[in-house]
Amino acid sequence: MSPEILTINQVADLLHLHEMTVYRLAKEGKLPGFKVGGRWRFQRDALETWMVDRAQVARLEGEVKRKKDA
Repeated sequence: MSPEILTINQVADLLHLHEMTVYRLAKEGKLPGFKVGGRWRFQRDALETWMVDRAQVARLEGEVKRKKDA
């Protein structure tokens, strides 16, 4: 089965972000995506992994901040 490929609009809906924010994050290499014919495309699996990774990083950063503030 081939991976599900999403457009900028679909990713914006999925992440609850503005389309320009998705474009900027992709362009900066902060969001996993690739260009096809000059248009950004995203694999759903890669985005889901990215979301899990970002949640873990945020959780760890919060723990470090709490220990630092204690």
